This record gives sequence, C-alpha cells and structure tokens, in this order.
Amino acid sequence: MYGRSLISLVIAHSLGKRGIEVITCDDVDLTACSFSRYVRRSFVHAPIDRNPQRFLDDLETRLRKLRPTDGRPYALIPVFRETTIIASNRERFAGFMSVAVPPEQSIRAVHPKDSLLRTARRLGLPVPSTWDPDGDGEELHHLAEILRYPVLIKPRDEVGGRGIVKCHSFPEVQVAFARYRQERGESPLIQEYAAGEDYCLTVLYDRGRRIADMAYRNLYRFPVESGAGIVRETVESAPFLETADLLMRDVQWHGIVELDFRWNPAVGTEPLLIEVNPRFWAGLFHSVESGVDFPWLLYQLAVEGHANPSSDALIGQRTKVPGLWLLSAIHDTVASDAGFENLRTAWQEAWSSQNEQTGRDVLHRVSGILDSGVDIRDTYDTIRSILREGRQAKNDVFFRDDPLILLGVFFVLGSLIRHGKLPPEMRNR
Repeated sequence: MYGRSLISLVIAHSLGKRGIEVITCDDVDLTACSFSRYVRRSFVHAPIDRNPQRFLDDLETRLRKLRPTDGRPYALIPVFRETTIIASNRERFAGFMSVAVPPEQSIRAVHPKDSLLRTARRLGLPVPSTWDPDGDGEELHHLAEILRYPVLIKPRDEVGGRGIVKCHSFPEVQVAFARYRQERGESPLIQEYAAGEDYCLTVLYDRGRRIADMAYRNLYRFPVESGAGIVRETVESAPFLETADLLMRDVQWHGIVELDFRWNPAVGTEPLLIEVNPRFWAGLFHSVESGVDFPWLLYQLAVEGHANPSSDALIGQRTKVPGLWLLSAIHDTVASDAGFENLRTAWQEAWSSQNEQTGRDVLHRVSGILDSGVDIRDTYDTIRSILREGRQAKNDVFFRDDPLILLGVFFVLGSLIRHGKLPPEMRNR
C-alpha cells in the first residue's frame, strides 16, 4: 500500500527481486512504485481521509478481484498511515489473504503517545517525565512549580517530530497549550526535554519474540531541528533491546515496529523511550542496506507463519537522501532559519555577479554581503568536512537497476516545492 512512498519502493525491490509478484496501490496515480520494474501493476483506491468506510469497501473489492486463483500466497502489506485502520478491520481481509499488521490490541497499548505512557508506567520502563493535563487547564496550573525547562508540548498522534513545541518558561507553556487546545480540541502531552541524541530501533517480533533488529542514529536531518534523518548511521542495538523486548513481550507484538529513544551514552544514563511507531519507518532503505531485510522477513512471517532470525546488522553503515543531506548540512552551519535565508540570498547574488571563481571566492564574497555574524571560513570548512563524511554513504533514492522510478520521485520534489515540506512518510523518523 501507499505506493507513492519511497518506503513502499524499498519493499517492492525486496520482494520483486525474489520473484514475488508485487502489486501497489494508493489514492493517487503515477506513484514512484508505479514506474518500478519490480511492480507488476498498480491501482488507485478511494481516499482514506474523506470517507474511511468507502476506502475499506473499495480496497476490499479490488483486492478480492485481484486474488490469485493458483494457490499462491496473497498478502496485504500496509506501509504508513493506513496501518491502524487496516489493523482495526483485519477481519475484512483475513478471510482471503494474509494481513501483515500487528494486532489491533497491541497497537492500542503503545499508540498514540498517551497509551504508550500508561503502558510504560505500568511496566516501569525508562521514559521522560510526562504529564497529561486535563482539558480545563486546572492541572496545568498545578504544574507551574513542578516543570523544569525546557519542556515539550507534544501531540498525541503525530510522527517524525511534527507539531512538537519546545517551551522555556511557564508562560510559553500556557500559550502553546491553549493554541493546541483551540486547534485540535484536545489537550497535548507535556514532556521533559531529554538530553542526548535520537536513536531509532527497528525490530520484527513473532508474538512477542524478537526475530530481527537493527538500530541507527541520524547524523543530519531536514528540517534540521526535528525532521526525519537524511544521513543515517547504523549503531549497536543492544542498549535499547531490554526495554523494547519487555514492552513488546507484554503486548504480544506480532510484526514490524520502530521505537524512538533519546540517549546520551557519554554520561552513562540509560536510553529513554520516546515513541513507538506501529508501521514502517523512513529509514527502511537504511535498514535493508545494513543487512536486515525487514520487508522479506515480514512477508515470510505473514504468509508462512514464521521467519528465520536475521543476521546482525552492519555497524557503521551509512546512507543518505541525495540533495537534502547537503541542504541540511549547510542549514546546520547557520545559527537560525533567518540567517539561512539571508545566506541563501547572498549566495545567489555573489554567484551571479562573478563569471569565474572558486567556491572559496564565492564564500568570501558572501561574507562581504552578509551582516549576520556568520563565520564564512568556518562555514566553508564545515561544509567540506560534511562532503567528505557523506561521500561514502549510499543514496536511498536512486536505484541503478530501476531508472524509471525517478519519474515517481518527482512527487517528493513536487511536495517540497509546492508545499514547502516533505511528504509525511519522509518526515517519519
């Protein structure tokens, strides 16, 4: 499902290269997957958001029509936002095909965030201090003497850092809390800001028993502050497994899952569990390139009832989203978004005014145009260092044996140009 997504494209490559007939679907046409040589056919179904019941009826009708008549395995693999609605309506499809989603009751135990908070507290899992104030603001008032700043105002059901507001004082909390209540009609969570870096643990469980795992950290993001990783590096998963196994065993998880942690290994603290995503993740390509082929393992689990345990991930493996990783790196060298916009304007002016010059010449001319306090020499040296660092990272968009998918990748670029942001699945960690 969700054939527009680069995540779905990774799944299609994994299964298609093994000779499995791949069909993709979406509520839009001309997706990245529809151009892939590893996809046999694609179809368009009714939109999910406008009328969920119509979406389910349309999807079931089309899937029944495409059902193979020769006894081959037939599996439905949700990818992103459709995962929860398919889990809630599994019985509509389970009678004639395998459905590769975790049980609905397992998902409800960890998603959305307030559910995870209750389950984590029951199990005594390491999580940041979190408060769930009541809607009338009475409990919020009592938090004024308790909160230690900064704190985060967090939506209950968002992914990839979307909608999070960092507050440095109680008046800021009050404003952000009230705005959230007005816009969404419910109260947000308030969570202490956990120091350290973000780590992503990706796992496959067979009824609570871990089959495969790998972990990575994001070296660079886009947008820089809270966006999805666009340069990733595989790390040891061991520090996160005890928490993950205890949680997933308790809720009898069956399928793939991604858990977000916050951790500062230098100070010897334990990783804090931040979020659980009951679906595929933006860094799926990175997981596969690190030696853990989650799409293939999930397919085996869905159609055969079991999957062979995976080998260990390749520690230190790096991948990148071409173009965006360098843009993020440049952004990261400037103190603020306003500074970045000034730098971009000055860059364009300096470059257009010179016919022949080196990159260093342009940077020095930019420094003469800007009055923003940016140390242009440090910027230049930083970008050179980042270029060297990312040169060996593999691209997670351009598959050499599948060139026509570039037509579908234009969807990603079009979203960035038209809406000023990436598609939602690329903003998921």
